[in-house]
Order: sequence, then C-alpha cells, then structure tokens
Amino acid sequence: MRRPLLLTALGLLLFLIFAVVLWPASIAVSWLVPGGASLAGVTGTVWEGSASQVRIGIVDVGSLRWDARPASFLLGRPSWDLKAERPDGFVSGNVILRGSTDVQAVDLKIAATLRSLSSWINLAGTDGNLSVAISELRLESGQLTRFGGLAVIDSVKPMGLRDVDLGSIEIDIPADQSGPFQGVVRALDGPLLIEQGRIDLQPDGRFVVDGLVAAKPDAPQEIVQGLQFLGQEDSRGFRRFSQQGSL
Repeated sequence: MRRPLLLTALGLLLFLIFAVVLWPASIAVSWLVPGGASLAGVTGTVWEGSASQVRIGIVDVGSLRWDARPASFLLGRPSWDLKAERPDGFVSGNVILRGSTDVQAVDLKIAATLRSLSSWINLAGTDGNLSVAISELRLESGQLTRFGGLAVIDSVKPMGLRDVDLGSIEIDIPADQSGPFQGVVRALDGPLLIEQGRIDLQPDGRFVVDGLVAAKPDAPQEIVQGLQFLGQEDSRGFRRFSQQGSL
C-alpha cells in the first residue's frame, strides 16, 4: 500500500513543480504583480521570462527580466533576481515573496537620472544623476517595515543654473531600523557646505529632508545668490533648507 501512495505523492509533487516552472508569465503577472503596476510584452514563464515594458503608476521603468531561485520555492519563500533597464538607468536586485502582502528586496541597486524621476518626485527641473544601493527593504501591506541604504546624487544642476554644478550629495539611512527611518545628508564635494543634514522617511513613503546649508568661499556667485531665497542666514552664514515629498 505504501509504495502506490508514495508514487502518487511523488507524481503530484512533480506535477506541481512543472506547473510552476511552465506557468506562462502572461497569466502569472495578473496574480503576482501588485496593484498600480502593469507589464506589457510578457514572454517566458514565471520561472524565467521578460517584459518589454513595465510601468509603476505613471513611471516608465523600462524592460524587465526575471530569473527565479529554485531553492527558494522549496523553502516556501519564492524569490527572483530582477533587472529592469532603460536608456538612462537600471534597477536590479533580489525580490522575495514572504506572503500575499509581504515583499522583501535584497541588494537592490538603482541608477537613474533625476530628470527621469521628475514624474514621480517633484524635482523642479533639476538635472543630475542618482545611484542607490539598498541593503534591505521590506513592505508589509504597503507599509515600509524595514529599510536601509545609501544614495548619492551627483552633477546636480538646478533649474535656471545649468552652468552650475552643485557637486555630490550623499543620503545614508542605516539598516536595522523598523520605522520611521532616519538618516544623514552630507555634501561630499562641490561648492556647498551642509550641516545637521538629515532625512526622516515614514513607513508610508513620506519623507522630509532638512538641514543647514552655506556656500563655500570659492563658490560661484550664482550659488551665493541662489541660497538667499532660502531665507535669513545665521551668524555663520548658514541657512535652513527643507524639502518634503513621497516615494
């Protein structure tokens, strides 16, 4: 009796494995892709495949490729290595499904131009480049419950000052926080001095960046004049800045 039961169980297991491996990606996306996102030109399977275009809200992410990690399915936490590309940047990392409303991303890397993000975050026509390395990110029911990463913005040129380069600015949010998530903002180089720079990121994606900023002694006159719009300077020549938005 045991042998037929064992063979039947093995057959069912193999059927389920092949069903997952060969499940058409064009059907799977309706189950796996979260609300607000859409995929077009889907080919392959849920195991390995691609989409010619991905949109999240009004943001065009670009093309997407995915490749599953087989062992993760046996552990009950299926994961995929993802890479989205467009001419001006990319997003790559490993995404883990921990439940129907629980998603984790590991080793997430992002490279983009600030202009390409203008439809997502209001940057008032600012040009520049963004590179991000996120060590941990977890979303539960649409709320951030874990987050940590490092972002560098370089070659920053504000609207109206195309001949002025503000240099590189670093935003560092340490890992092992459960929210709200706090980090520091630094000027790595360029004509600006930043003190007390900080970022507060809420679990719902709202953020505030603020601190004190001043122009270095050799900063271009356009920078000195531009900072005057931030308000009154203190006794050391610093002015308070603040920017808020939502991811």
